[in-house]
Amino acid sequence: MFKKDLSLILFLLSVILLSNACTKDVEVPTPDPADRISGRTVRYTVLVVSAANTTFKSAQATQGIDSAIVSLVMNDSIYSIATDTNGLAAFNNLAAGVAAVTIDYPNHTRANMVVDLSAPSDTGYDATNLRNASTMVALFPLNGNGTATINGRLFADLDLTTAGLENAPVGIKVSTLIESDQLVNYVNHTGDGEILSISYENAANSTVSDANSDYSIIVPASASGLKIVIRTDDFVYDQIDAGGIPQRKIFHADADTITAISGVMQFRDIVFN
Repeated sequence: MFKKDLSLILFLLSVILLSNACTKDVEVPTPDPADRISGRTVRYTVLVVSAANTTFKSAQATQGIDSAIVSLVMNDSIYSIATDTNGLAAFNNLAAGVAAVTIDYPNHTRANMVVDLSAPSDTGYDATNLRNASTMVALFPLNGNGTATINGRLFADLDLTTAGLENAPVGIKVSTLIESDQLVNYVNHTGDGEILSISYENAANSTVSDANSDYSIIVPASASGLKIVIRTDDFVYDQIDAGGIPQRKIFHADADTITAISGVMQFRDIVFN
């Protein structure tokens, strides 16, 4: 009986010693003070709104787009979240750094952004080492409600022996695109989430002039007015000079800019030189 008790005691002692040996080797690492993001995370929130019927950066621009897909790429990892009914998509537990963000929604321009989520200083973190950053981004409709229509006619002086201008030839390409310098006006960020760059896909459209030298094109628009650049292809034509002799000439029209307002039809004729 004594031998059995002794064996049990020795067994228990060995288990305690083994347990102490295992826990002794496990040490909690001390964060390196030089590592500014050690143990710290970023919660990044994206609010996606439509520019169609809102004045951006105003109280009216709070209605978000439901079910837009927001994708974020950081450190070789890809995260995709659908916005909720308020147009919000939140990414938790991100490391500080630069992230690439894309926003997709049917029949709207696709937004591509590069966002800086790194902290400018050690401030901005709460007691749990969490920092918040957020971005509001407007998307532009490509058809239907919220777009605008531009109509016009193409003119050129094809015959110098007659007064006035003639209709330009049939089938000249007319292209439109969103003027890029204004895009910064359609994003807004708070906290540490600076937008380094933004571009919109599907923002260019084109058509060709008809038999009457007319063109009509649907373009993205906004309630506050979206600047749209109109360009045309050059064309070659045998212009009749003052002596009645045909002279081959390249006709060119300078780019023009028009402000597209949601639901408004506008007219812009184009004159080639």
